[in-house]
Amino acid sequence: MNIGIVGLGLMGGSIAKSLLGRYLIHAYDKDASAIEYALKHQIIDYGYSDAEKFFASTDVIYLCLYPRSLVEFMKDYAKYIKKESVLIEISGVKTELVKSIQPYLDDRFDFIFTHPVAGREKVGVASSKVSIFVNANYVICPLDINETKNLDLTEKLARLMGFSTISYLSPEKHDEIIAYTSQLTHVLSLALVQSDTQSYDTGKFIGDSYRDLTRIAMINAPLWAELFLENRDNLLKKIESFKSALADYETCLKNQDEKALIELMHTAKKIRLSLEKEEQQ
Repeated sequence: MNIGIVGLGLMGGSIAKSLLGRYLIHAYDKDASAIEYALKHQIIDYGYSDAEKFFASTDVIYLCLYPRSLVEFMKDYAKYIKKESVLIEISGVKTELVKSIQPYLDDRFDFIFTHPVAGREKVGVASSKVSIFVNANYVICPLDINETKNLDLTEKLARLMGFSTISYLSPEKHDEIIAYTSQLTHVLSLALVQSDTQSYDTGKFIGDSYRDLTRIAMINAPLWAELFLENRDNLLKKIESFKSALADYETCLKNQDEKALIELMHTAKKIRLSLEKEEQQ
């Protein structure tokens, strides 16, 4: 089986590295330097700058593009996709993307919406790593038009990459939970960094808590701005929920209510411990 990858960035490169050796890896990217780097470092077997030749050589294709770029790509190149191909997209939003992609789908190929919930704060194929997928979560958002055999293949490939938990969700449910577990966490990290009054040399006083909380503030801004806006309604609801929870702590501090403060901490700890148990199952 020939695996194709459109977009040799962090995710495309990591997918290529994860499946290289098991399958022949073909890649298409408008950036010739990305193809050159991937060939030189033996991340892919074949590189293309011609989309028509690329599609003719592949059976399963990972579309590793930003949501808006993905829609434009399908608009321009869907006609070149050969019959019975399986396309797997990997973006971090689904509901609006599904609506935007629908006009370019037909019964010649199967288009599957997925989300590998993994990544790094760095970008580009040179930053790709197999390890980012190991024991990570993978979400598949099946549509009625998807064939069972192709959904099974998608899950099989995800497990070969190292993903340990595969979940099936509707596009709407995906966007709701991801607004909390992924997008809100990025907003909080960014806001925490920006709340620094810079009245002292912060770097001399940080520990693991600050380092862990703010790592993702070193963000790929164009990508995440697009993801935030594509999932705007869900993210706004999660921000409101967080503001309410933060206000509870503010009230305890203003009232010097130690008992209530401890109760809030115990509640949060209990919820977090339950997540640890779920991850270990």
